[in-house]
Amino acid sequence: MSHSLPHRQLLKEFMTLGPYLRQEQCEPERYFFDCLAVCLNLGAEPESREFWGWWLVLEPREGGFSFQTQLGLYNKEGNWQERQPHASAVAEVEGSRERFLRVLQTRLEQWQLPLLPDDSTQFESPSAA
Repeated sequence: MSHSLPHRQLLKEFMTLGPYLRQEQCEPERYFFDCLAVCLNLGAEPESREFWGWWLVLEPREGGFSFQTQLGLYNKEGNWQERQPHASAVAEVEGSRERFLRVLQTRLEQWQLPLLPDDSTQFESPSAA
């Protein structure tokens, strides 16, 4: 294991980052975050709304945490679909993800652990910008 905090403590710490952690989708050694950044249909009933946003899976690995992230559509069934947001929503969705990654990176740095993109993730770390 690459950190000294137990799963329950990590959940508690990650919850302080804002409304991004989906605790019910987390398990030891895997933490799920997402953001519903742009609503597509504000006039619809809340349970029928769809959103452009992002999700991120964070996993401990030797020397830090790795992550995979994706943009997509959160549909009215409550599932993420990998899709590119409409051009009008891209900046807001990507900006939201960038802000979250900076906050997450700062938190991990407090534990002296780096945030490392997974080998399959085509994404620059916020520190690289």
